[in-house]
Amino acid sequence: MALKGYEIVREETARLARGMAPLALIAFGILLLAGFEPLRTGVSLLAGTAYSILLFAMIGRSAARAVLFPPAQGTRIVRRGYFFRYLLTGAAVFAAIRLPQLQPLAAILPLFFPKVILLWQQVRPSARKGGEENGI
Repeated sequence: MALKGYEIVREETARLARGMAPLALIAFGILLLAGFEPLRTGVSLLAGTAYSILLFAMIGRSAARAVLFPPAQGTRIVRRGYFFRYLLTGAAVFAAIRLPQLQPLAAILPLFFPKVILLWQQVRPSARKGGEENGI
């Protein structure tokens, strides 16, 4: 059962990563047009995107692990993971602001990509879902 949960997490993380690549390229283009330095911006976007994918995978693994335990213990596992991810994100944002090698906006912007992708998936009709619902 746990293996199935981790497989779902891996699949959804891969799907998220495929959606983040175009967003990172679009953000890179916009930031370049706005006059940001290309190398620093590119490195920052890559770092932020990788970190955002890692956070998403951590959320999924925490949830997949939590369902294996009684509800009270599962809740504690999820809360502990939530707290740990907030600390990590705070450290990442602090590093993005303080490190001269990183461009803060480019490093922090990808933290919002998963929300954009998940909202987009809810809004746009999926060909697979639409085909199943319409009997195609």
